[in-house]
Amino acid sequence: MLSEGVDRRESDRALLRTIVEQFVARTGYRPSELQQFERLAGGLIDIGEAESVADVAEMLCRHPETPPELIARLFDLGERCARVAFEYAPRAPLAEIIAHAEHGSPELAAAIARRADLPKDVVAILAARSEGAVLHALAANRRIYLDSSAQRSLTQVARDDQRLARILLDREDLDLDPEPLFLAATEKEREQIVLAACRSALSSGYGESLGRLDKALGADLNVLAFKADEDLTISRIADALDARKSRVRRIFLDEGGEALALTLTALAIDVETATRLFICHRRPAALDARKMRALRGLMTSTPSRAAARIVAAITGNGRFDRDFSRRAANWREDAANVVTRRLGSARQTSVEVRKASRRDQSA
Repeated sequence: MLSEGVDRRESDRALLRTIVEQFVARTGYRPSELQQFERLAGGLIDIGEAESVADVAEMLCRHPETPPELIARLFDLGERCARVAFEYAPRAPLAEIIAHAEHGSPELAAAIARRADLPKDVVAILAARSEGAVLHALAANRRIYLDSSAQRSLTQVARDDQRLARILLDREDLDLDPEPLFLAATEKEREQIVLAACRSALSSGYGESLGRLDKALGADLNVLAFKADEDLTISRIADALDARKSRVRRIFLDEGGEALALTLTALAIDVETATRLFICHRRPAALDARKMRALRGLMTSTPSRAAARIVAAITGNGRFDRDFSRRAANWREDAANVVTRRLGSARQTSVEVRKASRRDQSA
């Protein structure tokens, strides 16, 4: 009896697959043929196992003439059948899509995120989810439009999700800011990001190095370098940046080393101290002479303002960038005042010299 039951299920499964494959092989069915197919396939779906139905669900959803009644049954079966229907069914009920996009399981929400057609409000709901599977599916879906708000939401999460960041960087069709995604960028992409930041610094009048050496921070990092105390070093840098320690740790552990080099540049740490940090903490870049020379060149050639902008984007601490801008403006004002005072003093001296010269001549 048990063997007969198994054989019957296998027979029903094979029959369902056969008639579905025959149905999707062509189009242009007459109404009577569609009704006949709906009765036959519907009966097999009703008596079949969910997994058997799931095997043919995608074929049914992709065919333009599949009777709506069969698609509705896929939604009712739930689990894998519902996921396939939510992803591929052309006429999925909008109310159900919205409800599952907002409160459904991550698997269902990810299936919805892969749909070819998604209204703007559904995209916004999905972009607000926290599960990586949902956000990865949404970011990788090139058939839908991601507006600036959705891009910002995804970018914020991508700071802490390198796979999501990589998906976004691979989307050449998106006009997004790559700076927050710096840690997931390739070496070539990092060069482009730094170059763009330098151009921005030059256009805003901050092309020169405006960083002032923080002697206390430099001394602390020197001591910690000799101790090779990684955790305390990360904590000290995080305090200086007023940033999350977890994000600074990713900067510190980044194999390329560019993120740490830019961070030390933004904090106005001298190149020798920065080099000592790389070597004493045995960062991978320090073991490659060519790479270490490149990082030293990066630190000496990148304006502090440009480095601060990238580091603020990586850490998500816009306040550090704004504080740097204010400090830079103050430094420029101080420098201008010094120049003004010196010019005034020089003019006064010149006047006094001319007066003394005239007195000497008259005498």
